[in-house]
Amino acid sequence: MNEEALEILQMNALELLGIQLEGYDMNDLKGISNHIKSPFTNTSRKQFKSELKHFIVNMKSNKIYHYTNVFDVNFLIFKFKKYKQVYIIGPYMEQRPNERRCNELLQQANIKISKLTILKQYLLRIPLCHHVKAQKMCRLAIRFLKKRNIVYETETIDFHFHLSTDSLAESKAQVDFTLKEIEQRYNLENQLLTAVENGNVDEALEILNRMNLSVSGLRRVKDDILNEQYKAFLINILCRKAGEKAGISLIHIDEISEKYASMIDQTMDSEGINEIIHSIVKEYAERAMKTKANAYSPKVSKVVQYIERNLDRPLTLKELAAHVELAPSYLSRIFNQEMKQSISQYVIELRVKKGRDLIARTKMTVSEIALYVGFKEQSYFTQCFKKQYGMTPLKYRTEHKEFF
Repeated sequence: MNEEALEILQMNALELLGIQLEGYDMNDLKGISNHIKSPFTNTSRKQFKSELKHFIVNMKSNKIYHYTNVFDVNFLIFKFKKYKQVYIIGPYMEQRPNERRCNELLQQANIKISKLTILKQYLLRIPLCHHVKAQKMCRLAIRFLKKRNIVYETETIDFHFHLSTDSLAESKAQVDFTLKEIEQRYNLENQLLTAVENGNVDEALEILNRMNLSVSGLRRVKDDILNEQYKAFLINILCRKAGEKAGISLIHIDEISEKYASMIDQTMDSEGINEIIHSIVKEYAERAMKTKANAYSPKVSKVVQYIERNLDRPLTLKELAAHVELAPSYLSRIFNQEMKQSISQYVIELRVKKGRDLIARTKMTVSEIALYVGFKEQSYFTQCFKKQYGMTPLKYRTEHKEFF
């Protein structure tokens, strides 16, 4: 399986169409069901599990399956039998439903009108995409993943997940679904803040792409351009705060903020505003990186930046020395002289600091954060955290909640 091809396809699906492309192991019923479910889908029902499993097992490898749920949300699904993989493109909608249509959808699904808010919250996050474009992306994925230039036939399917009130998820599960979606958006915002503050340009831009996907359908105001401008102003404010914490000069922060505020105000097309948002995140993160780099000699500065960009994976002295073309022993000596600590101590301290920011700013679990910042074991992260900050991560979260 060509993982690189999949990553390129996922990036194109997101950037060109604003929709997801995900691959799952055929046995991963939980992952597949979580991808296609709505807030009202009772995934614990035997009928749901058996029907989904029956569909996956009996999928033909030479077909594209088009599933539209009862809320007009679409998915395209195909199978790569050789590698026992199932790929899903979506969710997406061709048209945003108005209030009247939302009420009709609830009635057709035998769902009480009191659930209108939950339905609207779900539909607001579904990106808009023309079905023909989604199909083209699906065929492109098949061509590159399977290395076959064949146009597969599309077959419409229906899982009948909402035929009766018995098939609906419990009210708590419906509310939990909505809260989880909101929580995920805020977690991403705060991960973006942390990446910008630490000067991690590539990570910040990758998180921005995920944010764009998670809020692609959200509208704060009715006018589409005003809605895009609202998002751009919000990103500018968030990055301004992150830049301030990174130690960027307030004069520079004000200059950057004012420049982009003016550009947002004068741009009247969605594509242009999205380019501005990308530039805002990139410039603030780069400025934060330069602010940190100016404190060290060129070689040590380059090592520090390399560490920050690759913090989530194992790093060795030999690798870092090769990156700056120095002998490992010499790099270790000059790093100790400038930083007053060893490279391994610096890496651990930086990982814990980044973890601390995520503890205070998100609702990610401690184990999720430990893995995210490069620790293999949660227990070791907790041990290092307690040594650095004098308390456990959970106690720190209780005393230092910043954004939630």
